[in-house]
Amino acid sequence: MAKPDGEREASTLGDEFLEEPEVATRWKMSRRTLQNWRANGTGPRYIKLSEGRGGRVRYPLADIQAYEQARIVQPGMGHPDRRAA
Repeated sequence: MAKPDGEREASTLGDEFLEEPEVATRWKMSRRTLQNWRANGTGPRYIKLSEGRGGRVRYPLADIQAYEQARIVQPGMGHPDRRAA
């Protein structure tokens, strides 16, 4: 059934963000790697929904996709981390 204008299905809100296990699975890496990236201030942007250790973390899907795009290596152009700014 269609919702009135301005109302969204709850499931569409969740589709805009990925949880840590979803990102880890998407990139075939451990959750610990993502945790280390956050601790070191590297990796994709994220949202922390609660304070302290063990706080709920979500990654905006658009930021995950942008991070992936920025990491694409064009043959002959070098690694993205080593390109001149």
